[in-house]
Amino acid sequence: MPSIKNLFLFVLINAFCIVPIHAQSISCQELFEIVTENYESKDEVTCYLSSMLTKATYYQLEGMGFVVGYIKSNDFDLYGKPYIFCGISTARWRAFKSAGVYGSWGESFHEYIREYTCDCN
Repeated sequence: MPSIKNLFLFVLINAFCIVPIHAQSISCQELFEIVTENYESKDEVTCYLSSMLTKATYYQLEGMGFVVGYIKSNDFDLYGKPYIFCGISTARWRAFKSAGVYGSWGESFHEYIREYTCDCN
């Protein structure tokens, strides 16, 4: 039987990532904290030689996939600013990683991740 905490997380994430609700909304920072503190599995890539990304991390929580992409503000940015993306399947994550390793991390990110912006503010 799922715990109350897990049930709460499931309802919270479903409410704000899948069904757009505008009367109540979660901040992207809150969503980021929920995902990065309660994930069930995680995979990370460092995007060497990318002018756009420093790294990207894939999290799974309650059967849903999230990617946190660390996007550079300029060529000298070593850490990037984290942005969260929702509804990323493991197949889409694997395609992003494969295309990035053998091509451009930025192009791969735009093709496989970018359109999955979370409904948060």
